[in-house]
Amino acid sequence: MNISQQSNPGIPLERSLGMPPGGPKCIPLTLDFSAATSYSVDYTNMQQRNFFDMVQSVFVDNSLSNQILTITVGAFGQVTKVPAGVQGYFPLLVPNPIKLDIACSDPVLCQVILINFPVPGFTWK
Repeated sequence: MNISQQSNPGIPLERSLGMPPGGPKCIPLTLDFSAATSYSVDYTNMQQRNFFDMVQSVFVDNSLSNQILTITVGAFGQVTKVPAGVQGYFPLLVPNPIKLDIACSDPVLCQVILINFPVPGFTWK
């Protein structure tokens, strides 16, 4: 299942020091793993139109799941595994254009927020 680029143009956030030139933004995604076990995210078009310039971090709420959620950055083969029952911020190495795959075998809703500025990684239950 693909995520519609047109429905998620990026959300402007409050600007602070050290942020990207276009300002801090995030893209919230609610992924329904009862509908599909994996989602391909391709924001090439939105990036080319200057709506969202990069991904440096991600927030994941996998607290309702009994399974690991994986985020795979295809260009590098980086795989981030979010444990079952956990929420957290995770740094990502995502080259431009923005392309990644998100998968979980538990049929639950998970919130994933792509963030264009660095957030130190930490998790909690």
